[in-house]
Amino acid sequence: MDGVTVMDRALLDGVRTVPGQGKRVAGRLTGIDVARGLAVLGMYAVHVGPEPAKGGVGVLFKPFEGHSAALFAVLAGVSVALMSGGRRPKLGRDRTRVALKLATRAPLLVALGLWLTSLETGYMVILAYYGACFLFAIPWLRAGAKALAIASVVVAVAGPLLSHLIRIQLLPRDLLFFAPDLTADDVTSTGLLKAATVLVLTGTFPAMTLMAYVFAGMAIGRMDLTSRSVCRRLFFGGSALAVGGYLVSWIATGPLGGMQAVYRSLEPAAAQMGMTPQEFFRLHQTWIHGTPPTTSWAWELLPTGTSYTPFDLLISIGIAAAVIGGCQLLMPKFERVLRPLSDLGGRVLSAYVLHFVAIALLWDESDGDSIFSVLHFVEFSVVALTGAVLWRKFIGRGPLEWAMNKLSSWPKYLFADARVPAQRRG
Repeated sequence: MDGVTVMDRALLDGVRTVPGQGKRVAGRLTGIDVARGLAVLGMYAVHVGPEPAKGGVGVLFKPFEGHSAALFAVLAGVSVALMSGGRRPKLGRDRTRVALKLATRAPLLVALGLWLTSLETGYMVILAYYGACFLFAIPWLRAGAKALAIASVVVAVAGPLLSHLIRIQLLPRDLLFFAPDLTADDVTSTGLLKAATVLVLTGTFPAMTLMAYVFAGMAIGRMDLTSRSVCRRLFFGGSALAVGGYLVSWIATGPLGGMQAVYRSLEPAAAQMGMTPQEFFRLHQTWIHGTPPTTSWAWELLPTGTSYTPFDLLISIGIAAAVIGGCQLLMPKFERVLRPLSDLGGRVLSAYVLHFVAIALLWDESDGDSIFSVLHFVEFSVVALTGAVLWRKFIGRGPLEWAMNKLSSWPKYLFADARVPAQRRG
């Protein structure tokens, strides 16, 4: 997982103008909710679907590994951009209110993430890392699409390399090292500085590189997402970026010998387990999650999902952009069919949190691999889609979305504009 965006329902409303004044009337950007709903189903595919490594029908679930989390993170950036004005960034007091709202939601997300981790489901939780990213996004609320796109590329390329340099000194790791998520006990026992280090640099979704997705989403949110030409550029441009990323990574790891360097770094550990380096890599490659090993720079050439290498980040950004553009293009034509996905995407925080609660209640460590099956994926998906449709119809905003909005709505009362009382008529 994967992640979740937390935003007000009004944030996805297009800018409406008065008909007849020469401007387009833009409706709600429901394609964004569809993309978010797809990310939720992708998360279920990763968490309870069959394991791709075991072959069979599980191979069909391989594309969801890592990319669902990236799509969530990019959509989080889209939400921040829309919250802060969309194509026209808010200024002055309005931007200050948005900054305070993000600053309020950040610790709430950290607390919620720590609570989900305490359920000990065995899954990684991204919410606390989102809290850090929301704080990092505040200084960029005034930035336009071009500046944010450049920031995304710079972080995607330079962030993993800088992280590698720092972690060599701070926390070197090999392939078998797996950094656990931050827990409440870690915060109380090691202090805020160590906790911040985990959230920013050494954790499973380090904010230092996660910001590449958030910046990309903010850049997308600064675009005119009601324009079909813009959405087509997102779809085809994102697809080209993903394909190009895979191609260059293949050249770097294949003909240029990057993969052989990775295998050489694994020889001692593989020999101890009676395996070839290739077998050892295939068995443990998902352990790269968030922070690649520091035993060789060649690890940074891999495109593996959630490895947070430059290629993984760029490829995932491309896929996310293509999905967002595609959903915006498809929604007007297939609104009735896609509406359940839109309803689910509009209640994504609730869907994310409640699925962890369900896993904690239904299974424990003794169940082993029995949790992973097509049936469980279908069950989770059907329940979530049905629940979202009924909740929207009879209640409205999702329960956790409502709570998050209420808890972070206090900044709107600051800097209230003075109102001049209406004069009484004689």
